[in-house]
Amino acid sequence: MKKILLSALLAASFSANAAVISFGPASASGSGPVINFNNLVTPTGIIGDATITLNINGDFDWSGEFADITLDGFSLGRVLDNNTTNDAFNFAGDAGNQSASTVTGSATIANSVFASLILDGLLNLSFDTSAAVNCCGTVNHLSGTITFNEVSAVPIPAAAFMFAPALLGFMGLRRKAKNSVA
Repeated sequence: MKKILLSALLAASFSANAAVISFGPASASGSGPVINFNNLVTPTGIIGDATITLNINGDFDWSGEFADITLDGFSLGRVLDNNTTNDAFNFAGDAGNQSASTVTGSATIANSVFASLILDGLLNLSFDTSAAVNCCGTVNHLSGTITFNEVSAVPIPAAAFMFAPALLGFMGLRRKAKNSVA
């Protein structure tokens, strides 16, 4: 029982906090604009997968009008092209709607991938639209969030407060074992 308590106390010396990286809103005009969000500051540790959510309004009303999304060169796929098999997002039917309203979609990024992307503490997001995206404001609105659980150490005083009783417990177990052997 004491070993279980010790394990729980040691595990509790680290905790997870929800991290949210927000980007946008941004807009762009012209034929096939590229929207970049560079040097988004990130924590460098992650627990579990990350979720990216996009809110988009613009000229995306047929399969020739789409956007390719990348995070630090890692492709998240092609969205809003009426093809749900080429991206990880859950846009309804993966179809835009000619600037009638803002559409929202989200995708999950595996822990192993996202952890390697945020190691340097910065993240770059690129939203590259096709040349056919060229009317009606082109991209009227682009914003979103990336959410995940970050690893954070418990401050030293709190960690010491939790570690000291465990250490004393080990010393007590050692003393008890010595007395039972003798």
